[in-house]
Amino acid sequence: MRSTVVVALLLASAACSSDADESDATARTASTARTASTPATTTTVAPSVAFEPAGCSVRDEVFCVVAAEAATALAAGNADQLVELSRSDTINCVDVSREYFPGCESQEVLNGYGLSGPDLLVELVARDAFAEELEAITASVDPSFSDEHGDGAVRVVGVGTCGPDVPGRRTYHLAWTAALREGGEPATRSLGSFEWLFVDDWRIVLTYRGALADWEAAQTNPLDDAFCEAGRHPWRA
Repeated sequence: MRSTVVVALLLASAACSSDADESDATARTASTARTASTPATTTTVAPSVAFEPAGCSVRDEVFCVVAAEAATALAAGNADQLVELSRSDTINCVDVSREYFPGCESQEVLNGYGLSGPDLLVELVARDAFAEELEAITASVDPSFSDEHGDGAVRVVGVGTCGPDVPGRRTYHLAWTAALREGGEPATRSLGSFEWLFVDDWRIVLTYRGALADWEAAQTNPLDDAFCEAGRHPWRA
């Protein structure tokens, strides 16, 4: 069986392949098509609000149930629940494009939970380190932040659909934005996504995050077009 992280990464690369003349592959947003943009639609969520599957913008009822759980957990700052909704993976470096996996420089087999960002590089980390990353995200949200996109609270950007409707090939993105204040530095707006793949059940296989400015350096209008145009398919209130 193909590695879940590899499948997700291949889908991301395929979605970007038509834009090869615009920027280097490692600088493009995962699972993104560059198209003419309109202002991003986001859903502001109070931490106490639970997302309902009926608001999900895709027709896969099973996915929408777990996506609603993840959206609620993110808004509530529940990193433990996000870990439980994720899946670890094993990567055989001989079977992948090593440039996407820095760990392959020193190892032939990688194990762990997938993390990525605007550069599309994938790091596989142990469960404890993955939990720490999710805790760093949820604990650093600064609702008092304000910019042209609104306040700093968690906002669900939308749900992106990548790849054909074939088990093991289709992935979904639950994209989000928030202002994060980390390490004593001023808060900055971040953009991230949980990418899901079905293998027996829907689980998060790659967790993306990075400063919005870095996503904008990689492509035009990521709040609309990143993660298979998630921003064009908002979660319905």
